[in-house]
Order: sequence, then structure tokens, then C-alpha cells
Amino acid sequence: MLNSPLVKKLIGLALEEDLALGDITARLTVPEDHRSTAKIIARQRLIVCGTPLAQMIATEAGWNLDIEVVATEGEWLGEGSPVMQVRGRTADLLSFERTILNFLQRMSGVATYTRNFCDGRPAVHVLDTRKTMPGWRVLDKHATRVGGARNHRFSLGDMILVKNNHIDAHPDGIRGALSDIVSQKPLYMPWEVEVRTLEELSIALEYRPTIVMLDNFSDDQLAPAVSLVRACQPSPLIEASGGISKERLARIAAAGVDAVSVGALTTLAPNVDISMRISTLIHV
Repeated sequence: MLNSPLVKKLIGLALEEDLALGDITARLTVPEDHRSTAKIIARQRLIVCGTPLAQMIATEAGWNLDIEVVATEGEWLGEGSPVMQVRGRTADLLSFERTILNFLQRMSGVATYTRNFCDGRPAVHVLDTRKTMPGWRVLDKHATRVGGARNHRFSLGDMILVKNNHIDAHPDGIRGALSDIVSQKPLYMPWEVEVRTLEELSIALEYRPTIVMLDNFSDDQLAPAVSLVRACQPSPLIEASGGISKERLARIAAAGVDAVSVGALTTLAPNVDISMRISTLIHV
């Protein structure tokens, strides 16, 4: 996933933001031949995520850095634990610092929030959404997967998902929208439909979707909806969405729902605290 050209493009943009005019402070304070060793350290308990980007950043910038990653992607780290050690020209390390930390703090934050959300969950799959930082789709979804969630669709083109606005925009409503889908979609492409009521669900099931999404159904509404779906053979997968909290997972699983999609994994995750410290100075 991290080999995506989109990640390389994002790294290039991050470097351009910081270095379009060079690093004047490093140039004025550090001799060109000065070399250092630096440690990147977790400043709080976290799930580490994003370490492969360190070498990608160095390569894109043309820095000859010796990067030793000492933490495993997806591992819990305690406060003060090392993430990686980096050796190279001091000026390069100083220019490298903010770019790598920005990636690590965001990605580890999403992975940590996701792991906390998913830990101890009952038998229901937790899915991420497309509610990601613009340009960060691949990285946010990598982080949710490292945290223990599963990826929902990546883009508008890799899966059909008929949402409320598609239904409301169609002149013939839900039947018209789903008739168009069934008659025109690629033969083997899975498709999903979002429903708001039991009436919409009954109509949707006539068209045999791969997945039905129960949007903003209350706990009391889930049981009859699941019974309606399970009466169909073959039965579509059942996804619940709309402000799903960790506290509801047990009740949603007990109702027989297969998966929940949770935008909060990427929209509410705070950055975590990770820092870099120059630990050794070697003047060559």
C-alpha cells in the first residue's frame, strides 16, 4: 500500500513545503561536514505506524541517511521507547526532522485511536471510511489497518455504493437508482446500498445487493432489519453506519450485524507525541 505513487507525491509535497527555500538555520549553524546520530522517541504510549516512510523521505530528498528502525509497525510502545535511530549529515537530519515527525505523529495517532476502538470488540468487523485527510487517503487507510480495522473502498471507482443522495437525486427514487445499477454495472463488481428505513431496506433487497448499509439505525431498529436481511438467500452482508461508538459495538454485534463503518477512526484521532533528539555529534 505504501508503494503507491500517491505516497511519493505526498512526500514530495511535504519536502517542498519545508525546503523550497532551503534550510537557512541549519546552513548558518551547522558545518557542512558535520555528522550526527539522532533518536526518534515515543513521548507517550502509542501504536507505532509510518516507519517505512523514513527511508522514502530520505530517498526523495537525496539524503544519505543510515536509518535503523527499532520498533515494529503496529507495536505498542511505552513512553520513552525508541522508534528509530538515524545517522547522517547533521544538516540533513535537522531538515528531515519535521517531515518524518509529521507523518509518524499523524499515522501513529490514527493507528492508536483505531486500536483502542477495536480492542476487545465482539464479533463485528470495524471498517474505515473515505473521511480521510485530502491527499492522505493511502496513509490514513494504512494506519487504520495497522490499528486493527479493515479498509472499506478507497475511491469512488473501485466499488459501487448507492448512498442517500444518489437515491434522492434519482427521478424515480430508490427503485430507479437500483434498477439502473443492476442493469448497467460491471457483471462481477460488488455493490452496496445505503438505506434509512425498513421500507427502503425491503425494496433494496429485491435487487440482491452484495452489502446493505443500515444508516443511523437505532439499536431497537437493528433487530428487525437484520431479520429482514437474513430471510433472503443468499443473504447480503450487513453494515451499520452513522455515529458508531465503541460502547455500541457489543449491542450491534448481538443484533447480527456483520460490520460497522466508523468515520471517527480518521476524523477524531489526535496526533500522538513523538520527538527527535540529536544524541551524538561527530565532527569529521
